Amino acid sequence: MGESKRFLLLSTCSFKLLNDVSKALSDEYEIVKAIDGAQTIRAISDKSMQLACAIIDLNQPNMNVYQILNLMKKSSAMKYLPVIVMAETLDEEEAEKCFDGGAADLIMTPVNQAKLKFAVRHAIKNKMNIKELEEKISSGTAASDSEKASEGNNSSEAGSTDNSSMKQEVLAGIEHKFANMLGTVAEFRGFSKNHIRRVSEITRVICDTLINYFPESNLSKEDAKCITDAACYHDVGKILIPDEIIMKPLKLTEAEFDVIKSHTTKGCEILDNIKEFQTEKMYHYSYEICRYHHERYDGSGYPEQLKGENIPLAAQIVSIADAFDALMTNTTYRKAADFEKAYSMVMEGECGMFSPRITQCFKLSKDKIEKISKEFADPYA
Repeated sequence: MGESKRFLLLSTCSFKLLNDVSKALSDEYEIVKAIDGAQTIRAISDKSMQLACAIIDLNQPNMNVYQILNLMKKSSAMKYLPVIVMAETLDEEEAEKCFDGGAADLIMTPVNQAKLKFAVRHAIKNKMNIKELEEKISSGTAASDSEKASEGNNSSEAGSTDNSSMKQEVLAGIEHKFANMLGTVAEFRGFSKNHIRRVSEITRVICDTLINYFPESNLSKEDAKCITDAACYHDVGKILIPDEIIMKPLKLTEAEFDVIKSHTTKGCEILDNIKEFQTEKMYHYSYEICRYHHERYDGSGYPEQLKGENIPLAAQIVSIADAFDALMTNTTYRKAADFEKAYSMVMEGECGMFSPRITQCFKLSKDKIEKISKEFADPYA
């Protein structure tokens, strides 16, 4: 017997929208229809259905989408159900109210099927990550409380060491999901939906090449794994950049670009606030990467114009991965380069000078990097 389909709630009174969404998603989900706000809440509350996602039309009879989202926020049973709001038109204030209410994404109609499929999968995955993260944090808190109790009953040095190891193990279990979740939040404010994944994967490949061809770098496999995870944090500071700048449809002014550049230091402020959820090693690498991934080997980068080997190794690795992938991403004022063009631009120094050793690793890894670029290409570029 095949795996049973998951339920997906579609709340709309539009026959066309129902038809479009069903065409896009009925092969993966059992579509449950609600025609107004009251039916929507009843369907969400129905424990006989395990809803994977809810798609709610902005225009709802007898109960608007903001009221629905507000009711959902008050119910623990609805806490992890991702909601995607669909609208024909949506102004900035309406969009802000949707996100404040807890919406996972906004999709404009008429429906782009590829974009809708990606949005649903991403929203579901993100909510699952948040749930797992909160459960692990809760588990970590319990372990920490147990540790404190143990310390009160046993003050021996051996007992303290055991408890410290337990805490590090708990944190190690949390940090991978945490890095991916925060990286994804930052990514949603850009033009690419897989940039974080590609940068992380390219970082992993370059680390492996560095270990194999440049042992004098003294990079261990354990450090390489940590740097790969920490790469997810490189743009986390963009969460604190104003929308009118980061989403501006025109080329930035010099003053606006200065604000964008501050994402390196703002990201470190965020990392300082979540330090308790990271191992010491992860905090160390994520801080270095976040702050220095825009530095360049010739001292022309920012925020501190570091030069040569004064740039931490982890930041050197992520900087070339980030710069390369950025060249292959569309923006409102620049068309994305294809793989060969972006590769040539990096090798010829058109986006800054990188460490000769890291550049050589990038060159040796070309085939693997091309495979990553294709495998994790944006689904609706």
